[in-house]
This record gives sequence, structure tokens and C-alpha cells, in this order.
Amino acid sequence: MSQVIIVDDEPDIANVLGELLGEEGLDVRVVHDGRQALEAMVERLPDLLITDLMMPRMDGHTLIREMRGNAALRHIPIVVMSAGLLDKSLLAPDIRFVPKPFELSEMFDRVFEMLAKRGGSR
Repeated sequence: MSQVIIVDDEPDIANVLGELLGEEGLDVRVVHDGRQALEAMVERLPDLLITDLMMPRMDGHTLIREMRGNAALRHIPIVVMSAGLLDKSLLAPDIRFVPKPFELSEMFDRVFEMLAKRGGSR
């Protein structure tokens, strides 16, 4: 079972998305800022990170930079969901961007696309 971390400071979005992905057979953990996401990844490496960009304590841009600077975390694929823009310096083959508000079908397509590249399953 693929493990996913969702990080968003809007609990309604994070919890509903987590519930729906859980119904698709994924093991989902929900956290609410970048620092919590890093702590959760150190406890148990996920197969995928889904993150917002605009959050308190540690935003998504900083989270991605921290991950890329950490040998244990840099390989984790990322789906960015945000009403903001992703810093072009962070664009990479293992990052997908889904603008908010998003259609669930688009989010699911990106999530399962990235998991398939890692050999993950539903």
C-alpha cells in the first residue's frame, strides 16, 4: 500500500482529500505545515508528498528545498496544490502542479501518475 503525506493548513481540504485517497487504497497521513511534514517524513518515508505552498511556520517552497537538500528525502515525488505559483527554480521531473481550486479527477490523475512512476499501487 502506497504511503502519502498531505500537508495543507486548510484542514477541510487536507482531511477530505485524505479521506478520498484513503478510500482509493492509499495509506494517508495529514499534517498542517511544512515542519510537521518533515517530522512525519523522518518517522516514516512516504511514497508521495502532496503539499500546499502557502502555509504558516514553513511554506511549501521551503519544504521542497529542505527535502531536496536531504539525501533521505530528495527522491520523494511531490504534487503541489496551490492557488499560488510554484517557484520555477523548483520545477523538476518528480514534481507536478495542480492549481487550487482543483477537480478531484485532476488531483487523482497526478497522484496516481507519480505513484506509478515509483512502482506504487492503489
